[in-house]
Amino acid sequence: MSAISSGDNVLWGEATEHALRAFPVSGQQMPTPFLAALVRLKRAAARANGELGLITRAQADAIVAAADRLLVGDMWDQFPVDLYQTGSATSSNMNANEVIAALATEQGDSVEVAPHEHVNRCQSSNDVVPSAMRVASAVAVRGELLPAVDELHAELEAKALAFWDVLKVARTHLQDATPMRLGQEFHGYAGQLAGARQRLQRALDELAVLPLGGTAVGTGLNAHPEFARRTCAHLAAELGIEFVETDNHFCAQSTLDDVLSAHAAVTTTALALHKIGCDIRLLATGPRAGLGELRVPDVKVSSSIMPGKVPPSVIESLTMVVARVVGNDAALRFSQTGSILELNVMMPVVIAAVLESVQLLASAVSNLTRQCIRDIEATEVGPRNVARSVMLTTALSPHIGYAAAAAITRDALSSDDDIETVAARHGISREQFAEWCDPLAMTGDPRPPEQRPT
Repeated sequence: MSAISSGDNVLWGEATEHALRAFPVSGQQMPTPFLAALVRLKRAAARANGELGLITRAQADAIVAAADRLLVGDMWDQFPVDLYQTGSATSSNMNANEVIAALATEQGDSVEVAPHEHVNRCQSSNDVVPSAMRVASAVAVRGELLPAVDELHAELEAKALAFWDVLKVARTHLQDATPMRLGQEFHGYAGQLAGARQRLQRALDELAVLPLGGTAVGTGLNAHPEFARRTCAHLAAELGIEFVETDNHFCAQSTLDDVLSAHAAVTTTALALHKIGCDIRLLATGPRAGLGELRVPDVKVSSSIMPGKVPPSVIESLTMVVARVVGNDAALRFSQTGSILELNVMMPVVIAAVLESVQLLASAVSNLTRQCIRDIEATEVGPRNVARSVMLTTALSPHIGYAAAAAITRDALSSDDDIETVAARHGISREQFAEWCDPLAMTGDPRPPEQRPT
């Protein structure tokens, strides 16, 4: 999205021109999803104002038509205001008011539509911008991130079932532990995604509460008492998210608490994915000098010098996205320091950070699902390690005591003999060993979780 220069068939007006001169900072415009949410909000507001008789039906229809034209998506270059602008993003609000008014007047068959009096009726930048921020974020979470998380969760559960009968040695402190099923490990990963989904849903619920109707400082000055409720209802009907007016405008306009909480859910999801990705990357080390229990798909991104090397490139891509999300979370938390008295004055950077986090993470999750998890394979290494594991002695403790079991473990490690042979030297018959140290029995309930009674 590149800005067009003043005078080249522009629709914006004086307020936008002032902003272009005042903020020649980065050349980076406000994110398109935010601009789309802002335009949608203006359209819903026009419908509400028309219903309330605050603007004429013709003016409302012209504003709606102008918003429809913008939402087609080929005119975002009419929103050139720099991201690093006034902290309330007033310039972006006025940019939208001016562009919509100009389009509405052009299309309205002699209907005059003014930026302040008609497009911005019952509104202030101080309630419109934080509302559009929440709308854009909610739409992105619901439409992009949640579906990606659901897809990955389903794939992890499918792998848990496919790997259920594959035995392996678990590891705690990066040291050998007792036997487990590879499917149990993947079921744990699926559980992380299930928890992430619940947190994201709670975040979506928080983001659906809008500051709209508070106008300048939360008192609702110049707004009709029915305006916000009606506007939220129009947004909800269009987007399928139950947007509602806040019951505390002074809180909603002066802080970022709910946005911080929502982004925390996104960050927690990212860090869960980092754990899953790094576990898989570790289990796939090798192919001959590593753990080698998993084989990741070859996406044909090989070494420039070592022929045939298959690096876990998709996971590396994911971990860089996680780093970006964590960085954005730090930016958001610092931006809470911009919550001074009745207004937060760091909203543009918050908008950019939240939307970037959601969109990047959704894309990386979908890529991980398609190009890594779906075709990941188990090798024979895990079952082979179980047969050699000295931690099978853990199951001997209830029968011969912890100290005696530890002595067998030390003997096996020092002699490098198999554990069954060493146990026999310590007086454990092969029949007893087979009964007490059955690796499958040590993994718990043999049924996959979906086959167990609820």
